[in-house]
Amino acid sequence: MTAEGSRNAVSQYFHFIIERRFGDAEKKLEEVKQAFGQSKQEAGYLKALEGLLLTYRSSNDRYLYLTNVELSSKNVEALKKEFSEQAESPLHADYDRGYFSALVDFMRAVGRLRPWRGRQPRQASERSSVAKETSEAQ
Repeated sequence: MTAEGSRNAVSQYFHFIIERRFGDAEKKLEEVKQAFGQSKQEAGYLKALEGLLLTYRSSNDRYLYLTNVELSSKNVEALKKEFSEQAESPLHADYDRGYFSALVDFMRAVGRLRPWRGRQPRQASERSSVAKETSEAQ
């Protein structure tokens, strides 16, 4: 698969995750794995892709950061900025930079697809109860 083909496959994978089409996402992930090389950065990128599937498929999201963040344009931009800083940090190893690069790419896909359109925003009481449960668990 060419570099362009692997970028398209990753883009489709993100689309499947966002749409909660996990069977299709699993198949696409296998395709992506075949296309990637063996570098540390690629290994980190692939591990993040696997983690996204596990995170969004999980029925118990109490301790999963990304599933507890309300997706909005503002939050997606803030996460993209934070993940970009981590991906570019010389303090991180190649594996970590690859991992954060995948999260940046995922946030870009979320920003393009804007899954929050047409959804009712969480009520303030729901957000505070999630935050309260998370802080109590720590």
